Amino acid sequence: MEGKTIKNQGIDILEYIPFGHDNAITRKGLSIVLGIDDRMVRDLIHDAREKHAILNLQDGKGYFRPDPDKPSDIAFVKRYVMQEESRIRNTGMSLKAARKFLKGV
Repeated sequence: MEGKTIKNQGIDILEYIPFGHDNAITRKGLSIVLGIDDRMVRDLIHDAREKHAILNLQDGKGYFRPDPDKPSDIAFVKRYVMQEESRIRNTGMSLKAARKFLKGV
């Protein structure tokens, strides 16, 4: 596969990530179905998340796209947004301390 990357192999990960938490698929399952390694699956998910809501609730069920007709999936998206916003704030605080350190050396 010299010269090829996962991005130019034409794999559309969205075709393999189902709608609804009840239908979630693990990254290992995606790796098996797609016939690619875990790192490539992570890269595909990362890229797809720039334009599409793809969730993983860390409950062992795996990845899914929220179903807009399911109130529970909408609640999951709200929870995910709050979680990620908190993570951004915490990272910002850590960076502030690191920048302060760098200014002092």
